[in-house]
Amino acid sequence: MNGTILIVDDNLDNVNLLKKVLDKAGYHTICGYNGEEAVRLARENFPDLILLDIMMPVMDGFEACAIIRSDEITRDIPILMLTAKQEISDKVRGLEIGADDYITKPFHLQELLARIRSRLKLTENHQRKVDQEKHRALSRMVQGVEHEIRNPVVSIGGFARRMLEEMPDDDRKKAYARIILKETERLEQMVKESAALQKLAEGDEECVDIHLLLDEALSQCKVLGEQQQATVTTDYDSNLPPLMLHRGNMLIAFVQLIGNAFEALNKNGKLTVKTLRDEQAGKLLIRIIDDGRGISREDLKHIFDPFFTSKMSGSGMGLPMAKKIIEEHHGAIAITSRPGEGTCVTICLPLPAKEAAVPA
Repeated sequence: MNGTILIVDDNLDNVNLLKKVLDKAGYHTICGYNGEEAVRLARENFPDLILLDIMMPVMDGFEACAIIRSDEITRDIPILMLTAKQEISDKVRGLEIGADDYITKPFHLQELLARIRSRLKLTENHQRKVDQEKHRALSRMVQGVEHEIRNPVVSIGGFARRMLEEMPDDDRKKAYARIILKETERLEQMVKESAALQKLAEGDEECVDIHLLLDEALSQCKVLGEQQQATVTTDYDSNLPPLMLHRGNMLIAFVQLIGNAFEALNKNGKLTVKTLRDEQAGKLLIRIIDDGRGISREDLKHIFDPFFTSKMSGSGMGLPMAKKIIEEHHGAIAITSRPGEGTCVTICLPLPAKEAAVPA
């Protein structure tokens, strides 16, 4: 899948044509028919790009673009405006409001596809630079954390444990000591995982059966599943080839992702791990699906930020670590979620060249 595109036009024929062309090109499409729907669907689905007509009922494209750009959740989504208006002033207005590009009707479909690919590539390159700078900043910070924080945290934890051992059971201060110990253990884990993110094991890749690796990750997370009395289902594509991976690092990524999914479940919840082949893209897709509490749209924006967590416990380093490992294998990870309905984590890894070829 090349990404999700929101198509917004009040002309049903235009929408159907664009949807057909974009679906064939490998994009996932969502359709709306006025500016209000554009704003709502952008917030609900956070597409990779919006094709936005200008002349529409209820709310026109100019107003919709301005609202999308003013919303913290949607303001960075690329917008390509589609219009039959030829006046330069209208084009300037659209660009000033925040449109990234302007395409005048009638347009050639190949030109439209080229502009979409170009805009998505620019967005991808920008995000890559942002991620690289985050990793550099994180590396500098982790060095300081290890040097300045590890020893004091270990000392505090040691004294808290000693206090608990020496205090009588009826001492009210024992509860405070337990809180101190719990929080220092969380800090110790944060320091440990921060260091681990920068010191992932190096070594040669090996030929790995992805299903055996997923099963091993599920086994390592078994206790979490049992605590939630979860039902676990695997749906594996039996025709997938082995992949060349750094086995240990990829196992760490899978354990982090599956562990998070278990922790998000309610009692008697369901977890599904699925693999399938994307023939057109030459990719292997792994989906980890839970029916748990879900993640808010605002939290999704920061889900891969180091130290970000919506849980009462945890270091906030698990997902950044998983993302780094997957990207080092030339893969990608995406998370979709709805509060109260559950979450789907999709991991995309390249298939071996001879396996990636689309059959004639």
